[in-house]
Amino acid sequence: MSARFGMPAVSSGDFAMAPSGSHVAVCYRVIDLGTQQTSFGHKHQILISWELPEERMDDGRPFSIGKTYTYSSHEKSSLRQDLESWRGAKMTDAQAEQFDLAKLIGQPCMVGITHREGERGTFANVTAVLKLPRGANAPAPENECVCFNLADRPFDHRSFGQLSERLQERIKLSPEYQAAIDGRPLQEEPLLLSENGYGAALDDQIPF
Repeated sequence: MSARFGMPAVSSGDFAMAPSGSHVAVCYRVIDLGTQQTSFGHKHQILISWELPEERMDDGRPFSIGKTYTYSSHEKSSLRQDLESWRGAKMTDAQAEQFDLAKLIGQPCMVGITHREGERGTFANVTAVLKLPRGANAPAPENECVCFNLADRPFDHRSFGQLSERLQERIKLSPEYQAAIDGRPLQEEPLLLSENGYGAALDDQIPF
């Protein structure tokens, strides 16, 4: 899967923990996290974030939640499976390999959220990403949309600066970040994260 563009969905400093259940959502961030150490070894990861326009925090802002994915177009990967259920249609291997993740920005969907108790507290997890039902509507994102790609040259300091300090520190651990700061090209095919996906017209059957 090509692309220019995760993070556990937990309660953090900027956003209270999203409520459990099934919610209308709209994507406002796709973030390239670079290669991270995981329990399955080093994996290139991305973060996709949604806001929930019908669910509001005490200050009036919409709740927000994100999901971390291993960057993979394999038919069994969580990323491809969620993209297919979001689109409401299967993807061919060729479509998956060439899919531009930037097209997700501004796209609506339904997300299923569950709460799980852990050693560090309660976690909110995205357990399903589904196509918005026919006739349902979602507004444009209220949060500023961010499409951050470590393959961009020169390094996108503006988009990086929009991320939380915690997220910045995580990205700084990746070799792709150091290559970007040094101006060196990546040793692997970069993510497809173009800037022209936001606001694109939607097909009646397949949204993107």
